[in-house]
Amino acid sequence: MQYHQSVDKLLLFVFGPLVFAAALLVMATGIRRAITRFRSRPTPDQLKAAYDSYLRRLLNPQPDAVERELGKFLPERLLQLYQDKSAVQAAGFQLEKPGGKRWWPKYWPVYCFEPLGLESLNELPYEEELGPGFCFATTGRGSWYWIAASDQRAKDSPVLFLDYDGGGSHGETVADSLDEFLNLPRLPLK
Repeated sequence: MQYHQSVDKLLLFVFGPLVFAAALLVMATGIRRAITRFRSRPTPDQLKAAYDSYLRRLLNPQPDAVERELGKFLPERLLQLYQDKSAVQAAGFQLEKPGGKRWWPKYWPVYCFEPLGLESLNELPYEEELGPGFCFATTGRGSWYWIAASDQRAKDSPVLFLDYDGGGSHGETVADSLDEFLNLPRLPLK
């Protein structure tokens, strides 16, 4: 058998066009994503309108509508929180809770409080195994702080962390009561 010089170029002829097509596909996809991201950014007017809507809902809580929808009562301490307009407008902080070891505290980020209303109730996650409750604050990264609703109006209730960000803290009790949660030392978000 005689060896032909063209065999050396066989891989180039077969796989060269495939590599070239794959490179073009990757570049076209990247350019398309960049254009889409640039075009889909909200305008300053849209951002202001969204913030104004959020603030209006935050400062005008609708606990009766939420309780009717849940078929349960929210804790008294949660209702007091939403009556304190300056407290619910606090944003961008982390709570420092002493851990099992005194020198190793655990930090719980709070991006903002969620408005107490039907729109928030329907947009926020619902945990079937936890039962009725309300996600009253968020980390801004796909995780929320949740408090249970009950058949009778409770004075307070434990605060659970619903971690949908994959951090491994899903369902962990952050504080034994909302009052304890709100009185943990606050630090700026990092």
